[in-house]
Amino acid sequence: MNRLRDPSTTLTPREIEVLTLVAEGLSNHAVGVRLHLTEGTVKSHLARIYTKLGVDSRTAAIATATQLGFIRR
Repeated sequence: MNRLRDPSTTLTPREIEVLTLVAEGLSNHAVGVRLHLTEGTVKSHLARIYTKLGVDSRTAAIATATQLGFIRR
């Protein structure tokens, strides 16, 4: 499915920040510590990212966001 559900949908700056740290290999807990968020908040951000990107995994989210230019690898 690797497509945005709605082409006008974009990731928020915070979602990009979370996904960038996930792409660096950080766990949800480590992302939360780095951004001063609870692990639950990180999981909520990731759930919204998955929905927006039309994916169902961290790997797919990173790949799709990279292809779309939201994050750089």
